[in-house]
Amino acid sequence: MSGPKTSQLEIERMIRAQLEALRSDVDHSRARARRRIAALLNELLDEAEGCAEAEEAAASLRQLAEAALAQLTAECAFTPATAMAESVARTERCSSRAVAIADAFEREAHPLAERIQRARAQAAAASEARDFTAVLAKAAKESATAAAVEAARSFMADEHCLPSESSAVEAQGGSRSAPMEKAAAEGTAMQVEPVGGNLGRPSPAAVDESGTLIARNHVQEVARRALALIASPCTLPADRALLLETTRELGPQAAAQLALLLPTMESNAAAMADLIALIEDAEADLRAQSVPFAEAFGTFATLEEAVGRLETLRALQLQVDRNAYLKACIDAVMARHGYTIARSVTMGRDLMGTHRLFGREDATEGLHAFVSDAGDLMLQVAGLPGGIEAVEDGEVVTMEAAPGGARTERLLADQHDFCAVYDEIAEDLAAFGITSTVRYKAAPDTAFCREMRAVADVEARAGMAERDGIRASNESRGPGLTEVSPYGEDAAARREARKRRRSGNATREMR
Repeated sequence: MSGPKTSQLEIERMIRAQLEALRSDVDHSRARARRRIAALLNELLDEAEGCAEAEEAAASLRQLAEAALAQLTAECAFTPATAMAESVARTERCSSRAVAIADAFEREAHPLAERIQRARAQAAAASEARDFTAVLAKAAKESATAAAVEAARSFMADEHCLPSESSAVEAQGGSRSAPMEKAAAEGTAMQVEPVGGNLGRPSPAAVDESGTLIARNHVQEVARRALALIASPCTLPADRALLLETTRELGPQAAAQLALLLPTMESNAAAMADLIALIEDAEADLRAQSVPFAEAFGTFATLEEAVGRLETLRALQLQVDRNAYLKACIDAVMARHGYTIARSVTMGRDLMGTHRLFGREDATEGLHAFVSDAGDLMLQVAGLPGGIEAVEDGEVVTMEAAPGGARTERLLADQHDFCAVYDEIAEDLAAFGITSTVRYKAAPDTAFCREMRAVADVEARAGMAERDGIRASNESRGPGLTEVSPYGEDAAARREARKRRRSGNATREMR
């Protein structure tokens, strides 16, 4: 191979569009499952609120929901494949698995829901029993009072202090049937209104009462919908402020005006709920892949603000998908050329991207590939002193100059041999819809004869060399002479300095 070569990789537009569509399908499937879990959780927690007997079941429900959401993120992760048909199949499996996880949560939550309902019913029955006892006590007290009053009235009547009911009627000029007796004496009959004579014509009072009832029901329905929006975390802040102001004194006229606004407010809240579910799903997906992103705190003031947040997260997800597709295709191409073993490593640099080592069995030379987040691909020959199988996935490595001699000559020969293979790699990547534009290439040179070594091994070797050097320096000074510390100072001089500082501190304390 020549020296290091850097190319700009670009995925064809049609493949990018297909990957974006598959990503959208997976995200929406997971978001729907997430909303199902959250909706049932919130419903049952609202029912358990204020009921001490349901707290244990509510805590178990929260743990069940957290486990389901974690399972959703872990088991429904989407990774593109080299073949689009396989990517589609992976998408379908992710979507089916998301539905299955939500179904399982609802089944496992059912016994907890029954426990909460029983606890709620028992608490309500206990409350009713206490209320009934209080009512009985009050009734008994009122009954005793009424009996005392009646006894007093009877005593007063016996003593002729109070007129009886019959004498009061006679004092008013007759008995209870005086009108009828008067009518019989005069030979006239009382006119009795036939029953059912005006069934088809309700009285104005009845009409007014019916209209009042309808208006009251309408106000109550508007108030119910308004309170549901106020309690929802997905209601826009501006809509919530208007609802709070309007419902302070909600009369028929205000209710009629608010009824016209409620459909739009409810539509905004539903759209915000969908966006929040997608945002939470995207954040969980990026965290699971250790992709850094800026956290968002608080609520979104508008739908546009939430859409902007989702687009930012979705751009990161699509970038991860593109890199995953490039990685899968590069691995497949390298395997065609005999590099059947691949390892992901970390170089400990600030440059964001993916480092891969490719090698063969029983070979101490291989390839180092770096794919940046911007789509740049760098390939170079790299020595593998312990072979590719000695490198672990995720290991932190560093590049060092080859020791020289035969080792350097071997790595230089590999650079020359790989010149033509690089062009074949570009052709193979094109078969996957990836174009490779060379930006930089270097001629073979001993300066590029470098080896990959584990950072832990390098640090251990450096520490051992330092200790050996210190030991040799101390031995060369002879017995009785000062020792050289690992920090390059005389150990004896440092001990004397500490003694002087302690002596000075003791003198100051005596004073």
